[in-house]
Amino acid sequence: MKEQQQLNLDGRKEIGKLEMTKEVVYTLNGMGLLALFAFGFLFTSLYTLFTGKIDLNYTSGTILSSVALVIGTFVLHELIHGAFMSNYGGKPRYGAGIAHYILPYFYATTKTVFTRNQFIVIAIAPLVVISLFSIGIMAAFPSIAHWMIIPFVLNGSGAVGDMWVIRNVLRCPKHVSVEDRKNGVIIYGKETDKPMNISTTGFGSGFCKVFMLCIVATGFLMIIAPMALDILGVESFAIGPANSFFTIFEYQSIGEGFEFGFFPMSILAISVIAGLVYAIINAGKSRYGAMAG
Repeated sequence: MKEQQQLNLDGRKEIGKLEMTKEVVYTLNGMGLLALFAFGFLFTSLYTLFTGKIDLNYTSGTILSSVALVIGTFVLHELIHGAFMSNYGGKPRYGAGIAHYILPYFYATTKTVFTRNQFIVIAIAPLVVISLFSIGIMAAFPSIAHWMIIPFVLNGSGAVGDMWVIRNVLRCPKHVSVEDRKNGVIIYGKETDKPMNISTTGFGSGFCKVFMLCIVATGFLMIIAPMALDILGVESFAIGPANSFFTIFEYQSIGEGFEFGFFPMSILAISVIAGLVYAIINAGKSRYGAMAG
């Protein structure tokens, strides 16, 4: 294993490092909470699509099963990371910890250094695998679809940190190598590559900017759209499934007038999702210059 690692790092230097500082931990907590809401909304949408229901029926006897699903989801998440590490020649090790007494976490790590694209596949695998599995179960077995809320939502919110790391790695040239550690990652590049700064700076401001922009844009739409639709002679119009929990906007012509309505929960969810995606993409964004060669 040491020979494999040394071979991968031959002629390379460290150009970036992500560590679990307090700033990163606080930001990841914020990302996770926002993603919990976003994935909860997405799950409810899919649940309604596959079952035709909105309510989730649970009983007091399901508490132990729910706890088992929570733990099982986090364990499965790391096992999937480990399986893909093994696929690329790594020998994964597993564990758990709590960063700065704030953020509890499970981890899978290895001493093997991966190419950039290998690392991206390893990082994104749990989100893709567990999400597709959950959606498949909901579609095939609607009667137990409500149980999928735990793996779908928890795994999705937990994977937001992986997505942020992937976004930073994607800013690097294709030739970089990445070493995964239990408390962060190290990026190695060529001697001619310039160092890059990995930070969470700007996550909060970026999220708030896009979140408020979505809210303002929606408000503007509520003012302009009904009048425009009335002038155009449109009889009815809806954004989202009509007459449902997921409707964003509804318009109906009524004789010599019109009526319209908007649904705050759907608007809030979409604004959170848009803000979260923007913030993850742009947090800590710096000018990275890598010399070709």
